[in-house]
Amino acid sequence: MNWEAIGAIGEIVGEVAVLLTIVYLADQIKQNTKAVKAATQQAISDATTEVWRNACIDIDRTENFFEISEKDDRTKAEQSFYVGWLMQTIRQQENIYLNLKLGSIDNDFVDLNSRLVTLFKNPIYRKAWLDGDLTNFLITEFRDYVDDLIGAESLLVKE
Repeated sequence: MNWEAIGAIGEIVGEVAVLLTIVYLADQIKQNTKAVKAATQQAISDATTEVWRNACIDIDRTENFFEISEKDDRTKAEQSFYVGWLMQTIRQQENIYLNLKLGSIDNDFVDLNSRLVTLFKNPIYRKAWLDGDLTNFLITEFRDYVDDLIGAESLLVKE
């Protein structure tokens, strides 16, 4: 066997090694993508649980929110409490929207449109949205998305 044949065999072995490395790296990326999606889905589930826990843990605080939400003239403290309560849920939906857009969660994990339609059927959230109470706290793209969705669903007809 001459040096050219040995060199050719070396090149073939090298090419096979590169190919195997690429296949291995592709598999690692795929596994990492799944892990990132799973972690993101868990974080969203944890956040959902936390929002519901906050609403359920203290009945007096929850009743206070509903009383404040009916007021037209709120103190600064009441307005802060009111917006803070609403933002727990709305910010979570915005986070889901952004994660769907980034591809860090799949559409089959959560039906964002259904969640938003249900949320804005609630008169408290609907009124806060119409009154612009949440406008300055959300990214424009998400606000436009919600406006388009609830406009298409004709949910914001004042009762």
